Amino acid sequence: MKYIIILILIVNFSAYSFSQDSTNSVNTNIINKDSLTNIDTSLTLTPEEFMYGDNYRTTFTGIMPNRETKIRPTNLAIFAGATLAYMTAQHIVQKNSIWSETGEFRIIEDGDYALYIDKVGHTYGADLSSYFFTEMFLWSGFGYDASFLLGPSLGVLYTAYVEVMDGFAADWGFSPTDFYSNVGGALFFMLQHYIPYLQNITPKFMYFPADWHGELKRVPHSFFVDDYSSHTFYWSFNVHNMLPKALKSYWPSWLQLTFGVAVRNLGDMNDPNFKPDYSKGKVYDGHVFGSPRYIIGLDYDLVKILPDGVPFWNWIRQSLNYFKIPAPAVEFSNEGTRFYLLYPF
Repeated sequence: MKYIIILILIVNFSAYSFSQDSTNSVNTNIINKDSLTNIDTSLTLTPEEFMYGDNYRTTFTGIMPNRETKIRPTNLAIFAGATLAYMTAQHIVQKNSIWSETGEFRIIEDGDYALYIDKVGHTYGADLSSYFFTEMFLWSGFGYDASFLLGPSLGVLYTAYVEVMDGFAADWGFSPTDFYSNVGGALFFMLQHYIPYLQNITPKFMYFPADWHGELKRVPHSFFVDDYSSHTFYWSFNVHNMLPKALKSYWPSWLQLTFGVAVRNLGDMNDPNFKPDYSKGKVYDGHVFGSPRYIIGLDYDLVKILPDGVPFWNWIRQSLNYFKIPAPAVEFSNEGTRFYLLYPF
């Protein structure tokens, strides 16, 4: 996940207050439809057409997406300028960290790098990039279907640029499996548009420094994006929406089931700064010290839990669903099975 520059917003709340669920497949009280500005449904989507699973979606201005492309020049100019500024800032940050030393372009296949958790990160990162780019295309006036084609396409191009830059970095290289993972993440996002059932599965990411919960940070690492020992990736399932209508009342609509993967205590055994704790993992191929983790737990749909508000807040709430917050979980690893009230603590 080397190309993601994100400040993670950790939402602290208690999820022990239960709400009464409707037996309908769509919970119409999730969002105030009046907050979604809709002038002419022949030109823009209706709220029922603009959904993610059983949640009403929103744009950050509340304006419903166009059915056909009708460019808003000012918005498009802002989008282009913001994207350029973001990429420039991201380039500068990584130029001063993981791209600080450069050389000739080279291709390095690192399929098992960081015990594969890096590939999961690339898939998630491309999916998240596709989401934000699609949102900006919608805001700029592009048609609904066009935006869900252009967003993932730009996501792939953006991550490909990062992979090319990695190819010139002395400590890295262009990785074909990284590129394939990027394409996979963008493709999944696109497929969710054409196969709505896939919207019941949401990729999520959690970051807490490993030493906050008694593990070892990755050594070496230069920035949090390559501290893979502190990353956890999830796929959250909207169980309520997947159940038959007769069973929906037995599962709270805001409660989801999640499956996660992580690799703790990663390190390069040849790095003089790495002092492994052999009680926390194992050596792989004489070089990598790490402990793969597999997590099954609960998750929360923040769109259903957090209060409805103005369009921009509703968009923030919607976007936060791409990030995982601590919740009860069971972790399986070579160290055994552990139960957590608020994983990973």
